[in-house]
Amino acid sequence: MKIRISDLSFAYNDNFIFKNFNADIDDAALPLVILGPSGSGKTTLLKLLGGILKPQAGNILYSGGEPGLATFEWSGEAAPSGEDTVPKASFVFQEPRLLPWLTVLENVRLPLERDFGMEDARKKAMDFLSLVSLQNKENALPGELSGGEAQRVSMARAFAWPAPLLLMDEPFQSLDLPLRMSLMDLALSLLKKEKHFLVAVTHDPGEAVYLGGRIIVLGKAGAGIVFDKTVNLPINDRAYGSLASRELEKEIFAALKENPNSV
Repeated sequence: MKIRISDLSFAYNDNFIFKNFNADIDDAALPLVILGPSGSGKTTLLKLLGGILKPQAGNILYSGGEPGLATFEWSGEAAPSGEDTVPKASFVFQEPRLLPWLTVLENVRLPLERDFGMEDARKKAMDFLSLVSLQNKENALPGELSGGEAQRVSMARAFAWPAPLLLMDEPFQSLDLPLRMSLMDLALSLLKKEKHFLVAVTHDPGEAVYLGGRIIVLGKAGAGIVFDKTVNLPINDRAYGSLASRELEKEIFAALKENPNSV
């Protein structure tokens, strides 16, 4: 799969977050991890990629790769058919966003039912709950889970849904470091199994190095990409505190420091 962002512009109340923004993203170096100061457009970019927001100018072109993925164009101008379309996208947010009145199994199964039917959706949901080691919590309500368990359910739901594009918006932010690393390992293992095109946002350079295949840093609003690096490190060198990790973190911190919050 490839994503090409061409001359994209997007503003809130005439304050441009992106202006003539260009980027190419392919599956040669995934996950793509995005950092940047507050107001740089990290979450806005995820929403644009996922079709929640529409470009006000320019376009986003999705093409190739996965079975069933045609070429889609998400444009600031009306498509000839009168309808723009984007590929399916799964989201993992900062908070789990589970429906509190549904069980763990029902939360994972619900978005699958339209594509798979009730029984196959249940089986697929249970398979993914097993992958995140929560098969014994299938009948629990979200209020009975720990924060880490709830986020694992959220990840199971996102990876189980048949979407080529997976978008994560700081999903490990509120977790302690051991749990954060455990869930990043889980995300990477699920990614190998499901082959999603993963784009993640974080504010933590250490997390970006641990998780990322490619890291970009956005500058202040309207500045675009100010740092772009492919990460070619073995897993041991990605660990928090390793020499190689610290060196790359320094580069990321420097890019962030040179492009501070515009607010």
